[in-house]
Amino acid sequence: MTLRTQINLLIALLLGLFLAAVLALEIDATRRSIREEIEASTRITLQLLGTVINDVQGRGAGVTPRALVGFLDHLGRVRANSIQLRDAGGNLLYVSPRSHYKEGRNAPDWFADLVTPPVHPFELLVSGGHITITPDPSRSVVDAWDSLASLLWLALAFFLAVHVLVFWLAGRALAPLSAFANALQQVERGEFHARLPRFGGIEFGRLADMFNRMAQAVEESFTVRRESARRAEQLRENREIIALIQQHVEEERRALARELHDELGQGVTAVRTIASSIAQRCAVRAPELQANAQAIVDVAGQMYDTMHDMVRQLRPIALDNLGLADALRELAASNRLRTPELSVDLELRGELAGLDDVTNITAYRIVQECLTNVARHAAADTVTAALGLSADGSELEIEVRDNGRGMDPEAIGDERMGVRGMRERVHGLGGRFELASSPGQGVRVRAWLPIHEESAA
Repeated sequence: MTLRTQINLLIALLLGLFLAAVLALEIDATRRSIREEIEASTRITLQLLGTVINDVQGRGAGVTPRALVGFLDHLGRVRANSIQLRDAGGNLLYVSPRSHYKEGRNAPDWFADLVTPPVHPFELLVSGGHITITPDPSRSVVDAWDSLASLLWLALAFFLAVHVLVFWLAGRALAPLSAFANALQQVERGEFHARLPRFGGIEFGRLADMFNRMAQAVEESFTVRRESARRAEQLRENREIIALIQQHVEEERRALARELHDELGQGVTAVRTIASSIAQRCAVRAPELQANAQAIVDVAGQMYDTMHDMVRQLRPIALDNLGLADALRELAASNRLRTPELSVDLELRGELAGLDDVTNITAYRIVQECLTNVARHAAADTVTAALGLSADGSELEIEVRDNGRGMDPEAIGDERMGVRGMRERVHGLGGRFELASSPGQGVRVRAWLPIHEESAA
């Protein structure tokens, strides 16, 4: 049911109640009026007949029924009363003539029952008979019905006029609701550009302004969300590409490290061995050749150490052969040798074996990058690297902290490829990365790498 119909029904109900109240008051007033009229008419008739009888008796003449017939014929009908004259034997001598006022018409029975007061006949005794006076309110009831019918027709016309007027005014006033409904349907379909015009009424004008502001906000929010979703998808794709690139780089590093270790390492070892043999043989017979051979041995040793460092930087062999824990211990030991002024502490918690290769190399590269940055930039004397599984075993927690001069995290920016590389590695695995520092308070790098079920197994 529409609001317009509800308003019309409400107005109709109120008008109906009002008309019912007016009708009830009118019927009550009519009942009292008819009662007073009948009582007054009956009193007049009684007084008239009583006066005539008393006047005749006062002149010493006897009042007989026969003598009253002529008077009553001449008197006729007295207002709303019926007069009957009977002799002592009960014979009817006279009856009032029938009223010709609105003759043949009667009010509906239900209305007559409502407004007709109780009537009682009155009798006057005369010598040799009696007069019966019976009140007759039927003509008054007809008059009242005609008046009420006129009032009802007028009320009906007024009711219809008001109903039509209210229906038209309600339709005119509620016309903007259809525009609101259409605009809301557009928004429901995702057409957030829907706007409402300005309406004449204050209330609908305010509602239209509020709707337009809401639609504008929804449209902007949807645009922002769509753009955010697009950028998030691009970021996800970029991270997948970066992860593939890193994986490919790690595979290339692994292959290059094996080639260096297996081919170049063996060659350098052979050169060193041959030079050592020449130096031993020429120690007595050709001292000048022995010095040259020893120089070759020293250069070959330096080349082997350099090659070994390059292999460690490219791909730690211990990570593939011994696991993450031993690879980190070797990394810490090599850093202690390169930078003896920097104390490197390693804290390993829990069982780190069985992690997948991507998690292992990511954790190793984060620790490696942090130790390199501390040695180059922090001016610290102590650095601690802590690794371990979380309490529920779902994440690998990594923390590297130093007591150096610190920095402003807001001033790092993405131009620092080391920090950016660590962050991208962690985010590419679906983990979390956090860097905290302040001037003079050192740097703390934390990362949480998710442990997949196959890794845990």
